[in-house]
Amino acid sequence: MPLDYAAYEALFNTGDDEALVERFFADGCAMISGSGTRNGKGELLAFLRWAHDGVREVMRPQQVLSTEDVLFAEVDMDFHASKVRDDFPFGALRPGDLVTVKFFVTYRLDADGRIFELKSMTWPPE
Repeated sequence: MPLDYAAYEALFNTGDDEALVERFFADGCAMISGSGTRNGKGELLAFLRWAHDGVREVMRPQQVLSTEDVLFAEVDMDFHASKVRDDFPFGALRPGDLVTVKFFVTYRLDADGRIFELKSMTWPPE
């Protein structure tokens, strides 16, 4: 079953990480990125809470290609800072800062259309 990426994007952009993980990710999911691997919904949600602490992330898909069980997306991610985040993965942020990072993401889906593997690659900001 394919992933409804428009619905995924809409929920992602609300900032409700808990609802996103519950609705779109399989229990045994894995997120693999340059900053490490997170296994299961608990680790994924903990990472998202940390990443989004004082930072609003808004995705802007540029291109999306999909088959029945794999989706590939080129996404511009806008990170809006509302507090100091010297530890932010894409560079130190101050309130009011906006940084855009380009992502290539593959999503592997289970038979129910839930994400069981997300792999992301990024370019330096801007």
